[in-house]
Amino acid sequence: VGGGTAGANAAYQFAERGRSVVVLERRSAGVAGAQWHNGVLPWQFEAAGLEPPVPPERDDHASGVTHLFAPDGTHGVTVRNSPIVRADMALLGNRLRALAAGVGVEMVDRVSTVEVDVDPTGRIRAVDVTRQPSRRGESAPTLRVEADLFVDASGRRGVLRRHAPALTRWCPQVRGDELCSASDHHLRIDDPDGAKRFLERYDASPGESVTVVGPEGGWSTRAITVSADLDHAAVLVGCIADGRYSTGPRMLDATRAELPWLGESLSGGTGVIPLRRPYARITAPGLALVGDAACQVFPAHGSGIGLGLIAGRLLADAASGAADCGDGTTLWAYQRTFQQEYGGLLAAFDAFRRMSTALGSAGVARMVSAGLLSEDMTRAGLDQRWQAPDPAELPATVAKLARVPGVAAKMLPMLARGQLLRGVGARHPDQPDEQALDRWDAKVERLLGHQPH
Repeated sequence: VGGGTAGANAAYQFAERGRSVVVLERRSAGVAGAQWHNGVLPWQFEAAGLEPPVPPERDDHASGVTHLFAPDGTHGVTVRNSPIVRADMALLGNRLRALAAGVGVEMVDRVSTVEVDVDPTGRIRAVDVTRQPSRRGESAPTLRVEADLFVDASGRRGVLRRHAPALTRWCPQVRGDELCSASDHHLRIDDPDGAKRFLERYDASPGESVTVVGPEGGWSTRAITVSADLDHAAVLVGCIADGRYSTGPRMLDATRAELPWLGESLSGGTGVIPLRRPYARITAPGLALVGDAACQVFPAHGSGIGLGLIAGRLLADAASGAADCGDGTTLWAYQRTFQQEYGGLLAAFDAFRRMSTALGSAGVARMVSAGLLSEDMTRAGLDQRWQAPDPAELPATVAKLARVPGVAAKMLPMLARGQLLRGVGARHPDQPDEQALDRWDAKVERLLGHQPH
């Protein structure tokens, strides 16, 4: 259920392994999933068994240089050879849906309602679907789909997840302080000279990204990349969506008002993205979660495209050859593999997300001004890798922390917890055992510490 990048890829991965697959999508197939540009990582496509984006799916107007600034304009660090590739999500989604169709996946789009049929054991056995009529006056067509395995790729709302009794306590609704409101748009440049003056103010060149961290609360960003030909600019904005700050659309409006050289929107979109670590349990007999439905999102900056693709491959690998691909033990193998490989990493960066939220804009400004974001550590974060401070740089880092004791009081525990969380994540229970999973999950939560509200 869900024909965006996570759902289309999972469908492709299963059909390529010989399974019969149907995708249910609420929109028209051609506009399923995100329709904006997004930062992706080539290594994640490789891990998912997919070819990385190439033009025109890949946007080559960026140079791979990112300048990070505090909210007050203080320069923090410049990252060269950024690992991030900007990709057109609409084109990526179309590619994945074409791959799925090529191996026999059936797409049922324009679905208006999904009624879930759960058996007495709590296992989903079928869904009854109503589709939007193709012509006015027609009755709404209906369809019943029965399957051994249902995959919820419907996004953070979890269309199927919320009907699975076994997941009720494991998959609570994501709170506002665990959500990101984001907007990403490509805008025409109406005044190239104005764009040049903007770049000069930040000592940046066309094709380089000017990124302000913490403009709307500690966990927030505004990234502007002027294309090398001064034709358009990519604007990415986002902040915590708990009502205390702005929203992605309002941040975009404020950016356009501040920078009148930005013209009309050429493409883009807005979304609300979960930021918490993945749910501890993302499977139940007959059901598996992938993508935002599982909270498989990188908490430090809200990217979930690559992790959702990887999850689709791991799920299909775990079920490959199983007589019942929805068997609880079979699906636990998918859950175990994802958590052991990525759960600890994502929990560590959830600790970073919580720390930056607690610091607020003023605290993030002090952290940046003190030089605590090194180029290597920032590049590792962009590449979704954890990197502890270099021991050789420890004396200099301690001296920097001493200048900002309020930041140090939050940053040092976060670094220690992050190191521990990466190890704990790898110890997710190998076999289906809810009591063992409870103990594992509780240990992760204790290490994460207090959640700022």
